[in-house]
Amino acid sequence: MTIQMTKNKLKLFFLAVIFFNIIFSFFAFRTSVAQFKIIGDSSNEIRELTFKEVDSMLNGFPNITASALPADIWRVQYSLWEGNIEQAQKYVKPAATVNPHVYTSEYLQGLIFSSQGILDSAFYYSKKAFEGWPKNIGHYNSYIDILEAKQDTISLIKAFDTLDVSLKQRPEYFRRFYASFNKIKLSFLVTDFDDQKDLDLYELLGNTYFRGYNFPNGQVIRDTTFSYTFKSKNIIVNQNGNEFFYKINADTLNFYFKRDPNKPIAKYFSKYSPQYKTIIFRNVEFEKDKFQDQYFIKSD
Repeated sequence: MTIQMTKNKLKLFFLAVIFFNIIFSFFAFRTSVAQFKIIGDSSNEIRELTFKEVDSMLNGFPNITASALPADIWRVQYSLWEGNIEQAQKYVKPAATVNPHVYTSEYLQGLIFSSQGILDSAFYYSKKAFEGWPKNIGHYNSYIDILEAKQDTISLIKAFDTLDVSLKQRPEYFRRFYASFNKIKLSFLVTDFDDQKDLDLYELLGNTYFRGYNFPNGQVIRDTTFSYTFKSKNIIVNQNGNEFFYKINADTLNFYFKRDPNKPIAKYFSKYSPQYKTIIFRNVEFEKDKFQDQYFIKSD
């Protein structure tokens, strides 16, 4: 009898273990499916899921992602996307306790302060998150976001410099660094030319002008893949050696095909800055319904 009772208890024990394993596996599977859906949605510019939907999809089994990050990160992010900072703040500490070794608390605090426009605090926390766990691309991007907003090229270069060689070689790290670096530099671009005047044909003749950028410190960057050379009084040559007719009418530079010198193919409102030796084309359409100023700097 005793042996039989023992066997029955063992059976019940193993049945209970199997039952709990099945239940846990079921919830874990549901969470994995949910996480896959949330990751796809959160990476889109236009998100379809709401915080309420995300919250209901995350059942807590397990409470970390496949990359060992707390699942509450998504609750915070969706709260911030919906502008609910108070709700986002509620999940910072619970997320941090799940895995304190991946600097989740600092990362989330950085996101929250950034959403509030408190850049100094956002910088402090996002930097701690990045330095503590740099191999997390989210930590890296959030820190770079703050450096962009602060226009801090020195910290940007230092951040990329401190990465392991393996991380530097990853495209998402490399491309983001250069995109951010160029964005910060261009924010200092000279766009106001106090000495601008109408184009002077005889001042332009015989010279080549490369598309480029002037900076207040005197630095000049020329893009040699795009240029115009004023070959004669009526012929201009581009970087590919193609020749066009041109005419200067006061503040307008007109381009014509040589086969049809009466109908302009392009008109640019143009000025010239003697100080910067730069031709300024205003409101050039570079994409459909998108306009920008372009600058062509005299070759050395």
